[in-house]
Amino acid sequence: MAAETGGGEDPYKVRLTPAFSVLVGGHRGRRLERNWLSHGDAEARRASLQATLERVLRRVYGAAAERFASTDAVYADVSPVMRLITGRATGTNELARSAAARLDVDLHLMSTSPETAGEPGAHARRGVVLGAEPVHGAEGPPESVHRLRDDLALTFSDMLVAVWDGQEPHEVTSGAGQMIRDAVMRRQGVLLLYLDPEQDTPQLMMLTAARVTDAALTRLDVMEVTPAALLSLFDPVELDSRRIDEWLERILCPFAPALDETTTENRLIRRIDDQVGVGHYVVWWGLWLLGLAGVTRRRRRPPGLWNWVTGSWMWLHAMLEPPARSQPSRVVELLQTDARDEVRRHWLVNRLHAASSALAMLDLPGALRALRPRPCRGNRYNAVRPSPEREAEHPIREPAFEHFFNWSDEQASIFATRHQDDTWMIYYAAAMAVFAAVAGALQVWPAAPGEVPYFWIAVEFVLLHFIVRRVLKARYRDHHGHWIRFRFLAEQLRYLRLGYPLLVLPKTFSAPYWRPENRRPEGRPLELHSELESAELWVLQRLLVAEGMPQDRRGRVPYRMSEHNEAALDYIHDVLAEHREYYRRSAHNLEINHKYLHRLAFTLFFATFLVVTLHFFFHFPWSLFFTAFFPAWGAAIHGILAQNEVVRMSAMSGQVWRQLRTLEEAFALHKQVQEDYAVEQTRWMRTEELRELVGAATHILSDANRYWRSLLRHNQADLPG
Repeated sequence: MAAETGGGEDPYKVRLTPAFSVLVGGHRGRRLERNWLSHGDAEARRASLQATLERVLRRVYGAAAERFASTDAVYADVSPVMRLITGRATGTNELARSAAARLDVDLHLMSTSPETAGEPGAHARRGVVLGAEPVHGAEGPPESVHRLRDDLALTFSDMLVAVWDGQEPHEVTSGAGQMIRDAVMRRQGVLLLYLDPEQDTPQLMMLTAARVTDAALTRLDVMEVTPAALLSLFDPVELDSRRIDEWLERILCPFAPALDETTTENRLIRRIDDQVGVGHYVVWWGLWLLGLAGVTRRRRRPPGLWNWVTGSWMWLHAMLEPPARSQPSRVVELLQTDARDEVRRHWLVNRLHAASSALAMLDLPGALRALRPRPCRGNRYNAVRPSPEREAEHPIREPAFEHFFNWSDEQASIFATRHQDDTWMIYYAAAMAVFAAVAGALQVWPAAPGEVPYFWIAVEFVLLHFIVRRVLKARYRDHHGHWIRFRFLAEQLRYLRLGYPLLVLPKTFSAPYWRPENRRPEGRPLELHSELESAELWVLQRLLVAEGMPQDRRGRVPYRMSEHNEAALDYIHDVLAEHREYYRRSAHNLEINHKYLHRLAFTLFFATFLVVTLHFFFHFPWSLFFTAFFPAWGAAIHGILAQNEVVRMSAMSGQVWRQLRTLEEAFALHKQVQEDYAVEQTRWMRTEELRELVGAATHILSDANRYWRSLLRHNQADLPG
């Protein structure tokens, strides 16, 4: 499984499955023989290469097991899964398969065509055959298919162990060299077994983390990659070197700094959370004094006055400018967040919000329904899994993304509701503060003469205090940020599931999630610090590595991807139809909400205009309600619409709906065309075309998600204008 329930019995908490995958790639048998083995005792050199490879793998697997055993904050308490990914070719792949059998790790194989998918020489737990046919007149599939295979293998792995002789023309052109370059571009850990013809043993080198800067990656991306340029990023390394452990820490435990309770960040957050208000502080002192006198049980002594004052100032500063959480802390926070407390504390506010929204749209039955308990959201993962009618024909076993998807989707829904409730309360409280000011000026009951003076002043004070406190706490607790992050996780898993049968993987699952940061403390040499750039990317990539390659539904190894074009096409067509309908409903509902709320605001402003006009001829003492409160109410409605970007979100949903409708028609046309040339020789061509269409669908949905994030990224709770 990619993720498991935390604590065993609590489905609302998750832990990642500890899994570590190493990709072993390099030259085939003929090139090894020509460029290295033939320059000395071939058998001795082959044995040396095999032994070195096994020692390297044993070292990295041992270091990974130590990393998993060192923490239980993120990973589930289960035995770690160790995998070796390689191909079915001769040479390096053959040595890797033998090493997997000796080291007793799970062997996963990936190959390009059935011709290369012969007997692996070791029992493979999983395997994938892309199914490409050799080009006419050539020995094997085109180079682009080999690049696709290597790219997919890198995506499912954590670290690359490469066998490379460096004997290239001016530019790196071999498959092994290109694979090393791609791994460097992803900032993956790379251990290089460099084959020098003058030496009988491979030279062990490792990618130097400090050198994979943004500038270095840009150079590799836009300029010719020579062997010297590639080797300049590596340094020799010994198997007992601390550098290997640092790489494993960077890959598997980048959250480790957040577990140290003594860090400045953790101490600051703990101090802010422990700070108590004035009333609590006074009561605390009173109870402590009573306990000291023997009247009640003795309690812990409260902090001194100066300590409390400085803590209050720190609390106020943190509320005004919330401290930015580091990305390692974000990892722990993401996987340990339990939003059920938010539901329990704010269920009444949520129902009042839903009821008032329904009343604003003149939907009385909807308002009454909103006051009842919210029905269960159900399993939304069913929208991206095969329908019961397609289940028997679906080519792969269902990947274990369902629990994590439903968990992140539910968390995103809870925090989105909380953010929207906060926005609604803040703007409506501002309008009600204007109402209280008007009522106080007109001495409306119960503040009439001789009754309760200052009543409306007190109400206005309470409302203004509520607004400021609600804004500050919403910004500090970052409900908006939690919503954005959990929704990003859920949507990326949705897109992954869409293309998983055809191995069309979103770019988020291969993008670098860390960057080197070189610091030079005063009077000390240059130090390397790995800075985790995105907690969400790290979590998503851990989920994919833990799940591994697709498995054939019938349990056969390998999974032959190109043999299931028709079943994959039917499944993708169903999922696209569901997505299209979702965006159609979203655009329709947002448009309806905007229309009715806009009409309500227009009615309020029109009533104000009417009363102001009548005021020229008649004097109404209560006209101040129309001239002050109604415009404030209308402004609150416009503020809510603007804060939630209702108009733009509706337009975006409508645009995505139209794009998906066009793409769905393209899938239907593709299915019709496929039937016209459904012969064995065109199978891979049809697979490539289908992968292109799935990539287009993923691109449309990813763009929509990116645009949604850009619209709402800065729309945190704020004081009404």
